[in-house]
Amino acid sequence: MPDVSSFCPACGLSVAGEYATVSPRDKLLGAIAYVGIVPAIVLLLVPALRRDRFVRFHSWQSVLFSASSLVLALALKLFFVVFSVLPVVGFLLAWLSLGIGSLGIVILWIALVVKAAQGHGYELPFIGSAATRLVNRTDS
Repeated sequence: MPDVSSFCPACGLSVAGEYATVSPRDKLLGAIAYVGIVPAIVLLLVPALRRDRFVRFHSWQSVLFSASSLVLALALKLFFVVFSVLPVVGFLLAWLSLGIGSLGIVILWIALVVKAAQGHGYELPFIGSAATRLVNRTDS
């Protein structure tokens, strides 16, 4: 679909999605949510932001992304130890897996910050749907 489209040519729905009108303040707060786990939790606890679905979504996604990044980092550390004991190419594979995994986490983090700053409600495959469920649960 072209970037200039306002509506989907197949179904006619708005391309802007659920977060069509996001204020600049909300865009900034959504990007700040990805700075770390502490700002995301603080944004979830501030009573004035409890009605703002955009900020809550990005805060929940940031918390879940941080937790999954920690799990991935621990798995990469385990792979590093296992690959390091293999003869000949094991040490190379260990550093390669650690580098690619770390680079992937950093690139994904940058993409999430940019998407939140642009006002998009970008959902990661598993984490985004869980964040949406958490936002919908707190709505009711």
